[in-house]
Amino acid sequence: MQFLKSLAVVSAFSLITPAYAQQKFTEGTIEYTISINGPAPTDYSNPGLSKAGTLLFSIKDNNVRQDLKLEDGYTYSRIGNFTTEKDIILQTLNTINYAIETDLKSLKAKAGAYYGAKLETTGNTRKVNDLEAQEALLKYKDGTSMRFFYHKDYELPHPEIFERMPELKGIPALFDVPMSNGYVTHFELRRITPGPVGNTIFRVPEGYRIISKKEYDKLTN
Repeated sequence: MQFLKSLAVVSAFSLITPAYAQQKFTEGTIEYTISINGPAPTDYSNPGLSKAGTLLFSIKDNNVRQDLKLEDGYTYSRIGNFTTEKDIILQTLNTINYAIETDLKSLKAKAGAYYGAKLETTGNTRKVNDLEAQEALLKYKDGTSMRFFYHKDYELPHPEIFERMPELKGIPALFDVPMSNGYVTHFELRRITPGPVGNTIFRVPEGYRIISKKEYDKLTN
């Protein structure tokens, strides 16, 4: 799924300065519940896709790990180091565990169209799993826009892990990401947990074969 490869994790927003001190979220975890929904079914033999799961971000300074788990057993993990700009994708193919080396420059390049967006708040708020969230509209330079809710008490060190909100001074709380194939992924913030995160989760686990993205693409084509 293209969505899974883009998960998955910089000009300034036009943003109202908060009247309180916003905290930097330098260490801890952020968890989302997600649902992936396909196009409306055309007949009984094509019911469309509908899957649920969770997405967990583990953050420690310039290290960010993403762990996606779907209810059908699919898993996808990504480990990024924003100091070295190295990126590792953990995948299993034919029972073999691979650590695929990429880089974060490609992540930033892919999100290029979403930089320099203008943020407009609507004044509407709502609770998202007991967390206060503010509604906003992002207006991109190409004329498109995105409406979403975000939690503004924390600021992420690397908001570009959210491709469509790479400069957001807050944590996305409720939003939809439409895909080119007609699928839509819905994200809902479940919990924010500041606190210590172990170093070992940002390392390649034992038993994984480290290969380049080019080598992995040859195996899957």
